[in-house]
Amino acid sequence: MYFVLALCLFPRVDYLEVLRLLKAGERGLRPWSGVNKSSLTRARQRLGWTVMRDLFRAMTRPLGQDPELFHGLRVLAVDGMLLAVPDSVGNRETFGKCGSQRSPMGYPMARMVAVAECSSHAILDAVIGGWKDSERIVSDELERHVGDSTLLLADRGFWGLARWHRLRDRGAHLLWRTDRRIARRVEDVLADGSYLARIQANKHSKAAGTVKAPPALVRVVEYRIDGQAEVIRLITILMDHEKYPATELAELYARRWEIELVFDEIKTHQRDRPVLRSHTPDGVRQEIFAHLIVHHATRDLLDEASRIAQCPAERTSFTRALHVVRRSVIAPTGFSPSARSRDRRLGVAEITKALLPRGRSRDCPRKLKSCITPFGSKASDEPASQRRSAVTIALNHRWQ
Repeated sequence: MYFVLALCLFPRVDYLEVLRLLKAGERGLRPWSGVNKSSLTRARQRLGWTVMRDLFRAMTRPLGQDPELFHGLRVLAVDGMLLAVPDSVGNRETFGKCGSQRSPMGYPMARMVAVAECSSHAILDAVIGGWKDSERIVSDELERHVGDSTLLLADRGFWGLARWHRLRDRGAHLLWRTDRRIARRVEDVLADGSYLARIQANKHSKAAGTVKAPPALVRVVEYRIDGQAEVIRLITILMDHEKYPATELAELYARRWEIELVFDEIKTHQRDRPVLRSHTPDGVRQEIFAHLIVHHATRDLLDEASRIAQCPAERTSFTRALHVVRRSVIAPTGFSPSARSRDRRLGVAEITKALLPRGRSRDCPRKLKSCITPFGSKASDEPASQRRSAVTIALNHRWQ
């Protein structure tokens, strides 16, 4: 198990070199002169992937501090990301790849859908599917940590009336973005410009043998950002417009993008390679959950540093913490509790001395240099956004 976790800490290092690094961190390990890559692969197969999943679920916990709650609610976000896996027969059959059946393109893709805490960037639960699996269907298996005292943010791709009822019955508070076709039956207009509307199941989407979901009464918030033409439409079960003003909900929804930063920490900084190692579907699942374990352990270290420094978790550096964790693994101090406790104290002190400046508001238009993207292209000589002013949110009052 330690070896699988070390593979995620040193993603560009081969099996035997990872074993040498672990040996350097604990001189008391027995000799391994007869070990080769094949024996390590068979050991991973014997370990299985469900062990890593169960370990991940046993260790995860919310890390956010009380001042970061929204009216006493812990803010969570759900979203998915794709991870490229080796182009083996098993991975192609299990996960699939983009393109048509006759001309598939690129690497097979594993889809991971996760629930993360927006304030601490801690992933609390995750489910793994294939490239062709819908994020909405995969997310139905996410049930842990979503319940009382939580507020779940989601984008338009996760909408489903039955899913809405199921999460609401579990006690979760919801703030989701939807398109214009949802919640068109207006019931009442509130003083802050939001309104109550009723959602009914689409009669054309009823599958054979299934029960139609009952109607739902929701509160709708519509607004524009910085005078842009696009109207952003949110629905929520937070009906009290005096306790939860529409402007606060509009500002809160921007925190859903924190889960994109969580995925960036895993895909760009921690994984540090374009394709995962594993050539079998079970190995892919094992590797992904191992990455989630390493990420949560690193985030736990950052949470301790932010509490000591009395600052938000966003001012702690994930890459700095990752360097600290990697050095502690190969440090010749052994695996004794006292040595590990000392390494942790030193690592926390190093993190608190390298705090990041406060982040700018994320109001720059989304543009990328890649030409294969639905977003606008960014010229090579176009300067980065230096604007530090607050985002202007204009509520859409439809009945004035």
